[in-house]
Amino acid sequence: MVRTVKTSLGLSIVFALASAPSLALADKDFLSGTGATWDCASDPVVNINTSKGTYTLKGACTTVNVNGSTLTIAIESTGELNINGATNKITVDAVDTINVNGAKNTVAWKKGKSGDKPAANVVGAGNNVSGPPKAKPAPKKP
Repeated sequence: MVRTVKTSLGLSIVFALASAPSLALADKDFLSGTGATWDCASDPVVNINTSKGTYTLKGACTTVNVNGSTLTIAIESTGELNINGATNKITVDAVDTINVNGAKNTVAWKKGKSGDKPAANVVGAGNNVSGPPKAKPAPKKP
């Protein structure tokens, strides 16, 4: 009987440890409200499923999903930015992929996360995805 209890206890501990990482890495969901600031170190996948708010995402996110309209979002870093909606204004410091599906969304990026510029896939009318302005060459000296 003692051996059975030890084996059961051992299996319970192994199962608990094996499932702990998946419990710790849940997505962060914003389902209502008018805005928030979030540190992606806590949960790197962020879903914003609301409208008319202002959100700031700090740190390195892996994926940001935006499903709403009239949102203002500032993102420090993400691997993938997915936008479904209209009239959103998003600035992102570093990003690898931008996917836009909707109308009148504005996305301004500063740099590619792992390259010079991000890949962009844009579907819809009036969307604007733009990077930093190109530096003008210095005038030639006579």
